[in-house]
Amino acid sequence: MLHETFMSFNDLDKFPSYYQVKKRTVELSGVQPVVLDMCINSCVGFTGPFFHHLHCPECGESRYDAALLQDTQGVVRKPRKQFSTILLGPQLQALYRDPEKANEMDYRRDYTHHVFEKLRQNDGVQDVYNDFFDGLEYLEAVQTGKIKNEDIVLMTSIDSVQLYRNKQLDCWMSIWVIFDRSPDTRYRKKYVLPGVVIPGPNKPKNLDSFMFPSYHHVAALQNEGLRIWNASTDRSYLSNLFVALGTADGPGLAYLNGLVGHHGKNGCHLYCGLQGRHNEGAPHYYPVLKKPVNFDVRGSNHPDVDPSDFMACSVTTYWNNLTYLLLSPNEAQYKKRHLETGISKPSIFLGFKMNSTFGIPRCFGLDIMHLLSLNIPNLLIPLWRGTFDCHPSDDKATWDWAALSSPAVWKCHGVQVANATVDIPGVFGCPPCNPAEKISSGYKAWEYHLYLYGLAPGLLHGILPDPYWRHFCKLVRVVHLISQHSITRDELVDAHRLFMEFTVEFEDLYYQCRLERLHFV
Repeated sequence: MLHETFMSFNDLDKFPSYYQVKKRTVELSGVQPVVLDMCINSCVGFTGPFFHHLHCPECGESRYDAALLQDTQGVVRKPRKQFSTILLGPQLQALYRDPEKANEMDYRRDYTHHVFEKLRQNDGVQDVYNDFFDGLEYLEAVQTGKIKNEDIVLMTSIDSVQLYRNKQLDCWMSIWVIFDRSPDTRYRKKYVLPGVVIPGPNKPKNLDSFMFPSYHHVAALQNEGLRIWNASTDRSYLSNLFVALGTADGPGLAYLNGLVGHHGKNGCHLYCGLQGRHNEGAPHYYPVLKKPVNFDVRGSNHPDVDPSDFMACSVTTYWNNLTYLLLSPNEAQYKKRHLETGISKPSIFLGFKMNSTFGIPRCFGLDIMHLLSLNIPNLLIPLWRGTFDCHPSDDKATWDWAALSSPAVWKCHGVQVANATVDIPGVFGCPPCNPAEKISSGYKAWEYHLYLYGLAPGLLHGILPDPYWRHFCKLVRVVHLISQHSITRDELVDAHRLFMEFTVEFEDLYYQCRLERLHFV
């Protein structure tokens, strides 16, 4: 019936093929994918320095099929696998061709004007933070002329994607989020623009080679300007693309920022300078503030540190360290300086125009979703259940926090969680399943979040020993504060204080300066 209606409306004798639909879509939108070759094992994309390679530099697999195709000009090699890049410029131009959508892109300009007006009225003090544009980094960029009214402010993000229910990590995708739109629309699917689609199932080994075409295109537009025809004002002008943020999960972010990752000696995503500690001969470092008792491991035996002493490093510090690393006279020195600086390679973001980003590492954000909704639950819950990794010299019988270690207590707790979900409003989304039955078989991030920060404070009262329960409640309070759409200046200060207290008290209560519990942190 739909076919007949479509054909009748468009006066067609035959329903168009998939190829014809794609061709027509390109004609109407001006957006088409750039398809490039990649390794059959997803190691690298044959772009940039790998463009002329006939074999994968990582695994050695051939770029082309052994079978050859013939055309009128001779023999053509057939690539074994390809990935797609959806160029950003044409997508943005298409948005502005709709008067309503073009008008909605004025949100950032209007909001920024409102913020500066409020600051003038309030002696430069910010009372409430509602959006990214309330941040000092952005406001300074506007004041210095790095970001102008007609520019477009963007966030890029990359993550693995599960396309099918019963498969893991089917492909990897990058997206662009347009910050010029209001917060209630900028994250809707139709306004989140696709960037790169990398077929799986294997994890890319050289992510830069896949991101290169997309980022090279944006860098070119930053140098030349993107020609925009604004249907709302019937005006044509050049716009600059300002890449404000690059985001990913912890391991993925290390690909983008070129830093060593969260298990390195300088593992902070904000490159704050906090040095980790590790066991003798072990490769993993942990961001432990307090030095273990009777601890003397070279490179890790620095004195206790105060978390409030650290902040994201300056762009100048990063550049000085990167220069020091790149001037290494040999491979041995490179490895040594790599450990000292916490930098493993130059970031691909260095290819963007210098005044069109906040600079490294300040253009990379923290991974709040994975941290709060997956990482912390996967730390606290196994500790409370007594299932967390225990060093041979440690004894779980001394873990007085393991109040859920009894199978009967854990089962009863799971039933209470399941029973409590009937009281959760539907606006909260899917309620958490019984954790005693489902937590080990694909518990979702939102289930963890609602369970830990919504139900657990009440359900664990009287079960967790009081010091651990009160400590946990500090975390719950701070998550509630920073999860608001708006946060006052006083609440922000309170959240900072609670984060500091939770961090320090976690070491006092759980780690207890014991070397065999270093991995708790």
